[in-house]
Amino acid sequence: MRVLVRVVATLLMALWLSSSVLADDKDKPDREGGIIGTGIIGTITHLGSIHVNGQHIQIDDQMPVRDSVPPITAGQLKPGHTVAVIATQADNGWHAQHIRQVLPLIGPVSEGPDGRKTVLGTQVETDGQAAIQIGDWVAVSGLWQGRKVRASRIEKLTGNEHQARLSGTYLGPDPKAPLVIGQSVVNGIEPEHLQPGDLVRVYGEATLGGIRANRLETGLFAEAVGVVLVEGYYSEPQPSGLYTVLGSGLVAYSDQPEMIDEQIRVIRCGEEGKLVDDTSADQPGSDIGSRAELGC
Repeated sequence: MRVLVRVVATLLMALWLSSSVLADDKDKPDREGGIIGTGIIGTITHLGSIHVNGQHIQIDDQMPVRDSVPPITAGQLKPGHTVAVIATQADNGWHAQHIRQVLPLIGPVSEGPDGRKTVLGTQVETDGQAAIQIGDWVAVSGLWQGRKVRASRIEKLTGNEHQARLSGTYLGPDPKAPLVIGQSVVNGIEPEHLQPGDLVRVYGEATLGGIRANRLETGLFAEAVGVVLVEGYYSEPQPSGLYTVLGSGLVAYSDQPEMIDEQIRVIRCGEEGKLVDDTSADQPGSDIGSRAELGC
């Protein structure tokens, strides 16, 4: 009888282990099957489909663009819009599977203490974009540089009912408030589990110098991605050596912080939340094919 009990227990244990392995395998994305897409974050430079970071991406003109303001489809994207694209490779190049419009700032235009234009308390460098007036509600496309946004496209919003939005990098606690993105103070939600370098998206109501949040999300992609190609500017390295490409959610560490130039726009590759270079291409799990296609 004892032998029978042991045999049954052994069989049950084997069945449990095999089902656990199958469940784990089911939950893991299939890299070889092409299920995991490649992330491309940057500014649209040309049309004819779209060109981002030097990559030609085929699009379905009728594909909705997530988080777009005003709501648009992929065929309505314009040069200067900043986007986060999940793309997969086919015989003739990249094909977009999902597009999110990346808008660092949506809110009313105000005048800062130095007379410069701000949105939600953050200075906006227009670089010759359409003039904006105090009180205008605008959707700002562009890249973070330091604590300001260098706009690549600004669109005035019509109507009176708009939701303020803020999308940028959390760099840790700030003397102004527990959560500050750029120069914008975020109230209404206490940050939990945020790590320096995280990409944060905040939705809420515009306040003087910031935003009162009713929703906070992290990351730019709607699903898991493998390799990421990102355009942006480096953050100032922290005492720990941590730095990021602002607006990316990708981090790295440097023991030579003086070598990090925050004034130069860069295009970098990342994988699994980290900035990477060609020396790490042979690491286990690295998507070598996508990295080669992107020039990583």
